[in-house]
Amino acid sequence: MIQSPRAVIDIGSNAIRLVVYGGPARAPMPIYNEKARVALGESVAKSGEIAPETMKQAIAALQRFDALTVAMNVGERHVVATEATRQAKNGGEFLLRAAKAGVPIDLITGEEEARASALGVVCDMPWATGYVADQGGGSLELAKVENGEPQQPLSMPFGTIPLSKSPDCSPKSIARDIEERIEETDGFEIRKNLPLHLVGGAWRTLAQLHMHATGYPLTILSNYSMPLDAGKTLAELVANRSAMEQSGVVSNARLPFMSTAYSTMEALIRVFEPSEIIVSVYGLREGLLFDRLSSEQRNEDPLIAAARHEGARLSRFAYHGDRIAHWIAPIFVHDPQPLHRLRKAVCLLADSAWNSHPEYRAEHAAELALEGNWPGVTASDRAVMAAGLYAAYGGKKTRPPLLSLLATDDLLDRATLWGLAVRLAQRLDGGTGIGLEGVALKQESKNLNLQFELEFAHLDSPTVRRRLKQLNDIFVGKSS
Repeated sequence: MIQSPRAVIDIGSNAIRLVVYGGPARAPMPIYNEKARVALGESVAKSGEIAPETMKQAIAALQRFDALTVAMNVGERHVVATEATRQAKNGGEFLLRAAKAGVPIDLITGEEEARASALGVVCDMPWATGYVADQGGGSLELAKVENGEPQQPLSMPFGTIPLSKSPDCSPKSIARDIEERIEETDGFEIRKNLPLHLVGGAWRTLAQLHMHATGYPLTILSNYSMPLDAGKTLAELVANRSAMEQSGVVSNARLPFMSTAYSTMEALIRVFEPSEIIVSVYGLREGLLFDRLSSEQRNEDPLIAAARHEGARLSRFAYHGDRIAHWIAPIFVHDPQPLHRLRKAVCLLADSAWNSHPEYRAEHAAELALEGNWPGVTASDRAVMAAGLYAAYGGKKTRPPLLSLLATDDLLDRATLWGLAVRLAQRLDGGTGIGLEGVALKQESKNLNLQFELEFAHLDSPTVRRRLKQLNDIFVGKSS
């Protein structure tokens, strides 16, 4: 379901950020993102209060963001403040001044923040399990995720700002402090060998550093999986300010906090002994939006919602991506279940690159799959979708070498078959979808064939048969 833009204004310890989201409710797509560097956390760490000049800057930022959301016709809007405002002695004064300025703030508790961050991970990956850790400037939030629900939300004052001022910021010391806090919390259970999902700007920057150091071929952070020994690669970089500056991925504002972010990550690995480390680009803001969805909306697949939205927006004629998916499905019934959603996404995006020059349509379609703002996918999933769309648009060269660095050849070959089947469907009725209801694509013995109802027989042609043969030759070869 498409709705008016939604916005979240997040008043954190290091900055105040406005993010405006468009797209379908289930797959919020950032369409505007602005950050005001207002150091509430530093101010509170120095004196226990928000300094007058800092408060003035914060109110000015909120008024600007308020004006922008009005101009953008934002419907749903959430303004939340977190640890720095919670800890400030004059936090109440800040809330009062903001309300008088026309921007009332919801001061959420640490547990509410932990829950929202975990819901953000679930918004992106509905099947996520394990622990979610969100480190901001002022605090560290933890929650366990099971069956799509956050459990045991916990907040502790181990943000990058207070830790950077600590005399002992070693992973061992931080791990000990985290374990002590957990022991003091009723009902918080530590289970080993579960995924650990990292949320927060400093940890995302650590992941970018890891990509840089290892030459990772796709610089998209969404659900990037770092090896458990990533610390060995990162330790030398984090200890070398010059190396971080030269990497081009660490901002000047982030540099002072990279060491504490690294130590906290290593501490959590000591505490939870996770099976894998996954970096999430979703968090508190997306969790707040997800929390307000109906149960029916929550149960939607975010990838399918996003692909359907983009496919409809970019299509030439009456949109029929779902019809294509239904039409080719019978010959791919033996695909493993996790591939069904990727195949459907390829079908939903099958009409997305026709505004490109014919010589570059295949490349542009593949780029859309690789680089698009798709929720609920890994780098391998992106490569598989790209291979399918590359074939659907008749890529004349061998598929882009990058894809083989991200996914196995077996998966890419399977996706190529999907693309050829989509290409046949698009040629059958000129990309209008009108013929798919009267022509069936079926496997008879080993070969594929088209069965035309009488009133659709005129859609048959030599070009259609050539595309059928192209699909059949590869399909039979893979099936034998």
